[in-house]
Amino acid sequence: MKLLGVLAVLLLALLGMAPFWGDLGVLVYGSIGWLGRLLSSGALSDGRAALRAALLIGGAVSVLSFLRVAVQDRAVDYLIASVMFGFLSFVIFVVTGISGDGAAGAGSMQGARSVMVGEDRTTVPRWYSRGHFEREMLNKVHETARAAARGDLQRTQALMQELDLWARNGPALREDRTEYERLRAAYNETIETLAARSGRRTQRTGGLASDAGAIVDRLTAEEARELELKQIELLQQMWKLSPSSTTVAMRLLATDLQELAIRSRWSPRKPFDREGDAALEERLWRVHGTQEVLFAYAPLEERLWNAYASTMVDTDEELALGALVIAGLIDRSDKTASADPARFDVNTLLLGSDVFMLSTLLASASEDRMEILKARATLLLGDDDRQAAASKGETPDATGTTADPAGPVVSEPSPPATSKADVARQAQRAMPPAGMLVDRKGLALRTSPLLPPPSPPAEYGQVLVDLPAAGFKDLRHGIPLRAPVEADSTVILQVDVWQSGVVTSVLIESSSGNAVLDEAARQGARTWHSASKVLTGGERRQVTVVFKAPVAAAPPPMTVDPPSPIAVSPPPPQLNPEQALGAQLAAMARRQPPRYPRGDGETVLEGSVELSITLSAEGRVLDVTVDRSSGHPALDRAAREAALKWHVTPTRPVTTVKQIILRVPVRFQGG
Repeated sequence: MKLLGVLAVLLLALLGMAPFWGDLGVLVYGSIGWLGRLLSSGALSDGRAALRAALLIGGAVSVLSFLRVAVQDRAVDYLIASVMFGFLSFVIFVVTGISGDGAAGAGSMQGARSVMVGEDRTTVPRWYSRGHFEREMLNKVHETARAAARGDLQRTQALMQELDLWARNGPALREDRTEYERLRAAYNETIETLAARSGRRTQRTGGLASDAGAIVDRLTAEEARELELKQIELLQQMWKLSPSSTTVAMRLLATDLQELAIRSRWSPRKPFDREGDAALEERLWRVHGTQEVLFAYAPLEERLWNAYASTMVDTDEELALGALVIAGLIDRSDKTASADPARFDVNTLLLGSDVFMLSTLLASASEDRMEILKARATLLLGDDDRQAAASKGETPDATGTTADPAGPVVSEPSPPATSKADVARQAQRAMPPAGMLVDRKGLALRTSPLLPPPSPPAEYGQVLVDLPAAGFKDLRHGIPLRAPVEADSTVILQVDVWQSGVVTSVLIESSSGNAVLDEAARQGARTWHSASKVLTGGERRQVTVVFKAPVAAAPPPMTVDPPSPIAVSPPPPQLNPEQALGAQLAAMARRQPPRYPRGDGETVLEGSVELSITLSAEGRVLDVTVDRSSGHPALDRAAREAALKWHVTPTRPVTTVKQIILRVPVRFQGG
């Protein structure tokens, strides 16, 4: 019962600490990372850092254990073992911390390390590895896109400058150029061989062969599939070896975008084709991942943001809208904000053509959603430079460029002008439901059905939503709370409701200032359903969500019961210090018995020796004599030599005498 009580207390303690598990995990992970990267010469991978942390902790514990035994038993061999083991562990710890990542990388990463004069690098974190850099950049990209979607352009521009600063001061990584060149040669050989079969010539972009012609026309379906898998595998291996080679990442993204556009539009779905559906969704996941990782190295590339908006339109409309706004901001700055535009010369054109192909081949529902988001992005951006110039009386020429006294300016032709009224009407349309990728009707991925979560506990606070006033069914609001609300705040949502009554889009019009609460409001709003009939084409509704912080309840009055008599049992009898010291010595004799000597001719000797051992008050053996011999001098000598090495530590100080003489019998018995 006592053991069950202890387990119950531990279980309750663990449940009580549940709100702090995340913080504890971050603390433990950070501590391990700090120990693992201690005394390192450069950036280390997370695996090597964990190995060094385990080596440091395990080595320290082992050395301390050796030293403890050496002090207690006064054993010189344990002391030597602790010194040798400690030295060996330290050498391994230092060797595993040597990293060439501090050396200059190859390719364009050298240019990415350059720092502009006068810029503040104090806001640049210390990158421990490539993975750490890419994860932090992805979080910053999402923060920037959501700020742009909510119309906070000033904060968006500040975050874009921070992204640019981080990208130009990323981690210095060692790149295996030899292996990279071998893989690139294998990739080019594959393309050139297939081009020769079709009688076409190849072109090179960034050192990679390409032929967008009719290579596939001369191949069977199996050969084309095998070729595609081999190309993707080689591109992924090259990018892993050389993260600065954004040409490879762009080619990988372009390959996936082309295949995704063709299959989602022209390839009919086969019934019960689970493998084909899973492969198509896996490709879209890979496109999302490639785009988000590319942002770490090209955060201000306009075409990359447009590509991200096209592929996220049915997955997260807020990120897609923010991507369109950011692309518009970059376009306004004439692409001068990019840290190194030369890295994306021909590749940006390649990516732009594939994004155009994808956008033109989208299903009708996704195309409508994209057009609505573009109109909303235009309203968030406001008047552009051409409209501002027209308001000042500067008329653009036939190509859409403004006359410059210094000479002609070459620029891209302007798109057909659209009136503000048309843009406003388009932006106020409700977004249609997202089509599923497996149905070839859109780019939405399959997810589990959205069910309203249970109401948050009272200690987390309250969520107030007047659903009937907004025209929704008066059910649970479905807004989850993962942690207590710190302060009262309000979120204003713009909810698109389709004619079937389902919610098709949720955007933040006014943020609460807390990203967790904003995302909880968006997640909960997706479970709402209209209570009234919705007109054809859907409608937009504004809903206010109020988060209330928990109110601390007054503590109940404290009552003190009168004391009751408690039966006290007598304490167990205790040994005096001399007896306790004798018991410890007997235990030491059992743990460290004498060595068994052998007689002449391997004869087993037997007998009992009674020793008289003189101990100091501190437990140290002062003298050992043989009171009663076993009849064999070898046994007597072995018993006496073993007793001279014994040492005990008294549990209680002995103050009555300075020396204690104890008689300890030692029996030798052959087995």
